Amino acid sequence: MILELFFKIAFFVIFFSFAYVMTAYSKKARAGREDKATRIKMHSENEVPLLLRVRQFLGLPFYLGILAWTFAPQWMEWSALVLPVWARWAGLVLGLIAVLLNVISHMTLRRQLGADFDPSLRLLKVPFLVQDGPYTSIRHPIYLAFLFMQVSVLFLTANWLIGLCGIAIILAVIAIRVPEEERLLIEQFGDEYREYMKRTGRFLPKVF
Repeated sequence: MILELFFKIAFFVIFFSFAYVMTAYSKKARAGREDKATRIKMHSENEVPLLLRVRQFLGLPFYLGILAWTFAPQWMEWSALVLPVWARWAGLVLGLIAVLLNVISHMTLRRQLGADFDPSLRLLKVPFLVQDGPYTSIRHPIYLAFLFMQVSVLFLTANWLIGLCGIAIILAVIAIRVPEEERLLIEQFGDEYREYMKRTGRFLPKVF
């Protein structure tokens, strides 16, 4: 029981730390000065429509599942997983890696782009191509951090409904938005981005 409480606390520390990074850098962004209604409109206008629907469809059971798992865990016993303790610890380590990668990636983008960097999940043009920090070897470290985070959620909650909904959301983001982002960046930067693609991996460094 004590260990289960520890993993529950660890889940919330990691989950809210990850979310705090996004919120903090959103407030620093130039677009963050817009009111909430304007930001919602901007988000809808600069996002792949299919992805908006997927996130709405999967986001509801994800967040409701977390609420039930937190305050009425008996309601979520039907979707509980029996995981070895080492898997729960692995989830904690992976979650910490996710938070660290998220922080480093955001710091790099903020340092390079200044107030033009907006971490909101939508398709936006950037003033120039960032190739420092984690972007030296991989093109989408923030999406990788999100994937690590959602796998961490699966292990820490030991609940397949919560975990698989979260993983499905980020896999949908990766499958739908990343090609659109890269198409937009090729249109904007042309051969510079094509050369960047040749020497970097999307989510993992190129070995050769």
